[in-house]
Amino acid sequence: MRLTLFLDHLCNLDCSYCYNGQKFSRPMSAEVARRAVELVFQSGHKLDQLGFFGGEPLLHLPLMEQISLFAREQSLPSASKCLLVVTTNATLISQEAAARLKALQFHVGISLDGIAPAHNACRRYKGGADSHEAVERGLKNALAAGLPVKVISVVDPANVDFMADNLSYLLDLGVKHISININYEAPWNDEARERFKLSLRALADRYIEEYRQNRRFQLNILDAKIITHVKGGFSCGDRCDFGCEEWAVSPTGLIYPCDRLIGEDNREDVVIGDIKSGIDTQRRDALIQKKNALLQECMDCDLVHRCMHWCGCVNYAMTGSVGEVSGVLCWFEQTLIQEADRAAEILFEEKIPGFINRFYKHTINA
Repeated sequence: MRLTLFLDHLCNLDCSYCYNGQKFSRPMSAEVARRAVELVFQSGHKLDQLGFFGGEPLLHLPLMEQISLFAREQSLPSASKCLLVVTTNATLISQEAAARLKALQFHVGISLDGIAPAHNACRRYKGGADSHEAVERGLKNALAAGLPVKVISVVDPANVDFMADNLSYLLDLGVKHISININYEAPWNDEARERFKLSLRALADRYIEEYRQNRRFQLNILDAKIITHVKGGFSCGDRCDFGCEEWAVSPTGLIYPCDRLIGEDNREDVVIGDIKSGIDTQRRDALIQKKNALLQECMDCDLVHRCMHWCGCVNYAMTGSVGEVSGVLCWFEQTLIQEADRAAEILFEEKIPGFINRFYKHTINA
């Protein structure tokens, strides 16, 4: 079971594309956090991962430490090790904070959109000041402390042109795990989509070149589509656990199937329970059924097995329903598959060792 605690709606940044709504102070109490952890075990689950989200969760580092220790203590009877994860804007990762996270063996997801022009286009402090320098400093502190780091970069029409340079910049900093997320809620008009297409082509070219230079890295936006080609599509295990093996708890104690759905904690249509009463299985199962229903228009698509039409959070953001797929998402998925296949074909034909070993080793040996 993966449990995410949404510690507060408050944040010290004011990112233009934030999907969590207004940044108001409503911190989670220790009682709510402890009860959420206890509920996992009382429901018969093992707590495999405990995540902290917000807002900016590092505004509440002492609570993170307290609940992390409590969760690990609760995990001991089941002999499972609870992985600790935090998603942060990194502005508060001082050397001291990095050491405290390291002491608990945290894995850290850092929101950094790449080079300064790409990052500052959308991720600024309240009042408009740039945040790139502070975020880069926090990232360097995390890496210097030996923390496992994943960088999360959001692509928006305001920064879409920089994807290739962002990849090289992050690799040069020593980042090995990069996740590019598209801001699907943005106004992706024809001009913006054309810029995305050109920038994605440049990113794929840079991806090819970095592999030729024997770089070792993970880049979700292309890797995932290459994997679906090798495997013949997404398997059931690749899909999100949405409410079954994944819960997200708001500061008020409401339970959602994913942290992206909490927002301002007022979306009753996607609430699946609360920490006092537990999971409302009827509501949860109805949401899951709606999310997993394959639409007629998708059934006739040759790429449906490689498409993320099943992501309830993305669908909800774009259409207001976990089960309704936007035509814009279809365009993005088709574009990503086309570019990933082009890059993979080039690297496969050149027999680049790092690429072959990562994606095709088992296939070739078989």
